[in-house]
Order: sequence, then C-alpha cells, then structure tokens
Amino acid sequence: MSDVILDNSDLVDRIFEFIVLEFPDMRARAEELKQMARREFAGIETYIPRRSQAERDKVVQDVLKMFDGRNAAEVGRRLHLSRATVYRIIKTSGRSK
Repeated sequence: MSDVILDNSDLVDRIFEFIVLEFPDMRARAEELKQMARREFAGIETYIPRRSQAERDKVVQDVLKMFDGRNAAEVGRRLHLSRATVYRIIKTSGRSK
C-alpha cells in the first residue's frame, strides 16, 4: 500500500488520492468520480471500522472457540486482543462461563 499524502484534505480527497496512487489509470476519471461521491454522500457522517463485518465475525467465533472460562488473557494474546475485549465478546455473545 502506498503512502497517502496527509494534508488538510477531507476524507473524499484523501480516498481519491489513495485510489489514484494505487490505480494510476483511474486518474482521468478521478475528479468526476470524486464529485459524484460528494453528491451521493454529502452531509453523511459515518464511522469506518478497522475490520470488516466478516473479519469481526471471525474474531468472535475464534474467541468463542478458544475461551474455556479462565483463559481470557491467553486468548487475547493469541488473537492480538485485550483481555477486556475477550470478555466483552463473551458477554455480548451471551455465552458466559
């Protein structure tokens, strides 16, 4: 992944800078697509999660598979999660031991 130039650009500008860096052949249409994106999503505030829903579901399944009631720290280490996140996943899944 290429480094995107960080300046005072907004998210749309930064996304299209990234796209053009990764796909130079898109440069010709980038400005047109940027304006279309602005019209489509104008005024909308959103959160962009680090992981996709599929990735989050996989983490939940892995935690549920590995957790035995006493090994939250070990599960967290193996999955690169905090112990609190392991307990939060267990609690929200409805499976407490």
